[in-house]
Amino acid sequence: MLQCFCYGKGQHKVNFICKGKACPQCGQCYARENMVKRGVHLFLGVNYRQVVLTLPEQLPISFHNHSNQKRLYSGFMVLAEACLSELIKAHFKTDACEIAVIVFIHIHSRNSSYNPHLHVILAEGAFFPLNLDWKGLQHLSLSQL
Repeated sequence: MLQCFCYGKGQHKVNFICKGKACPQCGQCYARENMVKRGVHLFLGVNYRQVVLTLPEQLPISFHNHSNQKRLYSGFMVLAEACLSELIKAHFKTDACEIAVIVFIHIHSRNSSYNPHLHVILAEGAFFPLNLDWKGLQHLSLSQL
């Protein structure tokens, strides 16, 4: 057993060397710090929501056995952004808008099983470059995804 010292909260014992995000205790600190770092890229006054997108249960095996996983994961992220963009464009009934989105891929679930899925930070609205306007939205039906 090794000891992990966590931001003035004393110490606790772990079964591995603590590097931050893998530790159940320090992982919370890491996630909080990481979100603050990401927060500087967000727009002030805009509401955001988190969207989690998963694969159909038939696909994880194909993803796991794929010869070029990096390309496949990249395509998964691009497809997610495109789907969310189309959803918001349909909501505003125009193609003349752009969404604000940050996409993270997670390869494993909390219990360490292989489960590629995306965590998306999605701005609740769209930017209209023609008139330099941001339009928020009150409701977005994700069931259409």
